[in-house]
Amino acid sequence: MIGRRELLRGMAALGPACLASGGGLALSACFREDRLERALRAFFADREAAREVGSEVLAIERDAASARILMDRLHRRRGAELRALADSDPERLAESLRAQHREDFALGRVVVVRGWVLSQTEAWLLALAAIP
Repeated sequence: MIGRRELLRGMAALGPACLASGGGLALSACFREDRLERALRAFFADREAAREVGSEVLAIERDAASARILMDRLHRRRGAELRALADSDPERLAESLRAQHREDFALGRVVVVRGWVLSQTEAWLLALAAIP
């Protein structure tokens, strides 16, 4: 059986080890929190509606049923840039996602849910909001 002191010492050692690993995804894996993921999950003001529609997106796109997959799809190899914006400038993060949304429509990257034509970016944000 592990004692309280040993547990606290182990947890105290975990933080610097995560930071030394280079931060980013390694840090989020250590603490089970990713600031970018948190920001993207909260992208829509009406979170309940986002979860409801996001559940339908997940039913359509069954291969996207994990936060990790959705995050990879959303940041499109711009994870470091978007993470920096999530930390420093949420409005620029939102504008970047809106530009990505417009690009999706221009390139025909869409998903139809309930008769609504959503950009892939929009659909993935909704799906992310629906994942517990």
